[in-house]
Amino acid sequence: MEVLSWVKALFEAGTLSADLTKLYAKYRRDPATVREAQRVSAEFSTFSDAEVESLLHRLQGCRDRFIAQGGGSERARCICSVLHEASQANGGVLPDIDDWQNIYRQLQCGKS
Repeated sequence: MEVLSWVKALFEAGTLSADLTKLYAKYRRDPATVREAQRVSAEFSTFSDAEVESLLHRLQGCRDRFIAQGGGSERARCICSVLHEASQANGGVLPDIDDWQNIYRQLQCGKS
């Protein structure tokens, strides 16, 4: 749940210049995000607790940099690095989680 909420909040805060803390709180309560977190928890049970914790730690680092530096290309690179890590943990394929495929495309994560 934490990982999904942070990915959405960081992405949306950067693209819409919205308040990061409010967005995170919104997604933590969002029924669709809660349902998706439950589905992902069951479907991607191959992700170890340590892998999920690593993703969360990286997202919290993105949050801290976003707060300190604002948005822009650094924000996009940080979110992309988290999505790449999730891909590596899933055998090299970005998992079908929430809106991650769309976020990956919009941030142009596949381009160097």
